[in-house]
Amino acid sequence: MDLQNIEIELLTLRHELHQLRLVNRNLELKLKGQAEIINKLSTENQSLKKELIGLQDKLNINSSNSGLPTSKEVYRIERRSKAKSDRKPGGQAGHKYNGYQFKTPDKIIEVIPEEKICLCGGELVVSEEYQAHQKIEIPPIKPFVTEYRLRSSCCIHCHKTYDSKLNNYKLLEKNAESIIAALSGFFNNSKREVQTILSQIFNLDISLGLVSNSESRVSNKLEDKYNELVEMAENSPYLHLDESVTNNKGKLGWCWVAANKSVTVFKLMNSRGMKALEQFLPEYEGKVITDRYAVYNIFANENRQVCLAHLRRDFKRFAHSKQISLSILGKSLITMIDLVFATYNGYKANKIDKFYYLRKMRTHKKKMLHYLKRVSCLQECEQARRVANNILKTFDMMWLFVENPEIEPTNNFAERQIKHHVKYRKNSFFTWSNRGERFIERSKSIFATAKLQNLNPFAQLYSLI
Repeated sequence: MDLQNIEIELLTLRHELHQLRLVNRNLELKLKGQAEIINKLSTENQSLKKELIGLQDKLNINSSNSGLPTSKEVYRIERRSKAKSDRKPGGQAGHKYNGYQFKTPDKIIEVIPEEKICLCGGELVVSEEYQAHQKIEIPPIKPFVTEYRLRSSCCIHCHKTYDSKLNNYKLLEKNAESIIAALSGFFNNSKREVQTILSQIFNLDISLGLVSNSESRVSNKLEDKYNELVEMAENSPYLHLDESVTNNKGKLGWCWVAANKSVTVFKLMNSRGMKALEQFLPEYEGKVITDRYAVYNIFANENRQVCLAHLRRDFKRFAHSKQISLSILGKSLITMIDLVFATYNGYKANKIDKFYYLRKMRTHKKKMLHYLKRVSCLQECEQARRVANNILKTFDMMWLFVENPEIEPTNNFAERQIKHHVKYRKNSFFTWSNRGERFIERSKSIFATAKLQNLNPFAQLYSLI
């Protein structure tokens, strides 16, 4: 009996062992499944973290760290309020006087004291000296209308009739067309606004079609001057180049600008590509200041200065990143580029000599290159890595201003000049014909150039018509 019980217990133990093995195997399978789920969730978590940082970085994009205009900012950074100044409003002590300048009077009224005899009984003599006060009035504007009465003559013998003719007749004369062109081309008024101004201020009622036709005639007369400005730009030693969006007949187009301290030229085209730039400046071989847009690669590297203001915006975007490693490097890059600007401004103000200037610029260049290479190696920041590699491709083009004093380190000048077109674009609903494009690019070029040369744009426009 004891042997039989032992065998039964042994079989029972074997069965329980088998059951335990089955349970253990099931647990191992479950653990393996759970491990796979954990790995999958971990991978997904890392991906979501990366996506979250990317989205947070996008929320940080504003006009100060990207090319986004302030009008399109979704989340505007609140400006820190400055402490209230103790100064009174208005001009401060030492401010240059820019008050009223006396005009040549059209009418003079002598004002003398009402008293005829002094209180002591003596005779009053009017002094030759006087203190002048002027009042200005603009008289109501009324158009000067000349009427031509065309008569015919008839022969008393054969009754043949001869009609009189006017050569080159047009309804509006030179000054009227100059005012229309200035209101639209210089001061960014739409054609309907020009029509309203002429009617309500100048007491001249004309149709919208006549406004457009006047612009067309003026545009044709400005062609030679515009070509002269283009030639001046092509022969200049350096140019700031930029482009901005425009629109013609509802289709996307581009406004190109080439400018320096003495000339500004606009060109409206339907492309932002390399062929458009070659058509705009087909033979230019001087220095150029541009952003990093790849189209400008048609210019030789040694003749190109890449805008450091655009570069600082990229660095600021790095600094605003939620990725700590990128943010630290971004702040270091901002420090370096600010030192570059400080050194440049110190040299321009003659506060440091050229030897110290060149030595400091070499140091700044070396450190900036080091930080950019570190950003380009950040595996967790794909977008920043791509931007850094793009910057490194043009890194040698960022230092032309160091050796060439007439070259500026930024392209801010071109961006200020292209605002002439941007303001027109926002106020006048683009253009709707090729004729309109030619008028805008010619009138804007003459207006911007005249302002650079401290000339009266309207007077120059009048002399060209």
